[in-house]
Amino acid sequence: MRIFVFVPQIPYPAKSGGRIVTCPLVEELSRLHEVHLFTLTHGEAEEKAGIDHFSNLCAGVYTAPGTSRIDIPVLGRSFFSRYPYKVHRFTSRELAQKAARAAEKHPPDVIHCQNFYMALYARDLAARCKVLYQENFETLLLERWCANAANPILRRMIQIEARRTRNFEMECPVWFDWLATISGADEMHYRQAAEMFPGTRDLIHSRIVTVRPGIDLSYYTTRQEQSLSNPFPPRAMKNLVFTGMFGYEANVDGAAWMVKEVMPLLERENLSLWLVGQKPADTVRALHNPPWIHVTGAVEDIRPYLHHADLSVVPLRIGGGIRLKILEALAMGCQVVSTPVGCEGLWSQEDPPVWSIAETPADFAESIRTCLHQEVDRAGLRRWVSERFSPTRFIDELTNLYSCSTLKSTT
Repeated sequence: MRIFVFVPQIPYPAKSGGRIVTCPLVEELSRLHEVHLFTLTHGEAEEKAGIDHFSNLCAGVYTAPGTSRIDIPVLGRSFFSRYPYKVHRFTSRELAQKAARAAEKHPPDVIHCQNFYMALYARDLAARCKVLYQENFETLLLERWCANAANPILRRMIQIEARRTRNFEMECPVWFDWLATISGADEMHYRQAAEMFPGTRDLIHSRIVTVRPGIDLSYYTTRQEQSLSNPFPPRAMKNLVFTGMFGYEANVDGAAWMVKEVMPLLERENLSLWLVGQKPADTVRALHNPPWIHVTGAVEDIRPYLHHADLSVVPLRIGGGIRLKILEALAMGCQVVSTPVGCEGLWSQEDPPVWSIAETPADFAESIRTCLHQEVDRAGLRRWVSERFSPTRFIDELTNLYSCSTLKSTT
């Protein structure tokens, strides 16, 4: 099959949540099919290496300049638009024109768009099957952010954006044959939201399906552990890690909650918390207080921190989709304590978690104490991930969608 894949950023190297999903997706699809990759550039140092990497795998790689995370002109345009900010930020006229020219020369069999804010690229292109893969139900993320926002002006702005995002997330599935969600929880939230939109409710109910992602488990193999030198100082403190991109609102909120609400309850435990990840916001940098709190910024490799840590924490109160940071930690044999929001979509009553779940600061602190004093079945944690999130299973399920288009509705 000839597949056009639209992603918001160059997926290689796979160092962040979105890339951890899209990198093996594009790599595996390219091994089996003729893939044309369409993506935006954001001025990052490793983008050239990413373009070179996929140029060796794909039939074509098409790029256009993207915008910054907070772009004032784009904010201005979106303020008077019915479309949410992220749609404006990630929709490039230049990239759309490149896609149209490529489609004339190489008509696609399948169009795959990663996340709702890439959906406009598919609207005006023809293909036998179109799939929208949602890594988050963004409306839910914004509603949770709004509920935790202390600033009333910010809260009002988030409310407006949540309403526009909800409307768009209910509209854009009309352009696709399949709407694939990253978890059963997101599918449930999507179906519930669709009840408020009778015009597209039945269509969404008939086209939505859950497809769990795959992660490159070979990157976390035990054979590599001997080369993972210990990044922590040689002292008697226990080390907790919280990984992620710390310019992302959910991680910023989670870091502040962890430091201000949970860590004071653990003063007697001789613990050190490491906030490990790129682009920390100023509010996160201000939390740096060695030897108890460390803000590392970007690191070359997250694996040494997960391998040598005593515990990985996921103190999120905002979010949707699934938290790949949990899968990374488990794949490295690192035990995890998470809030319910942090691990939503990863487990069910029929498939219980192999990590601890706690919601209040007191319960979270107590779960940390318990985990630090129990034996860790590192092999069992890895096995839990490998049985559920293999890239091969991910690609097989997507290929089944690509091969079985639904009946088109009038648009």
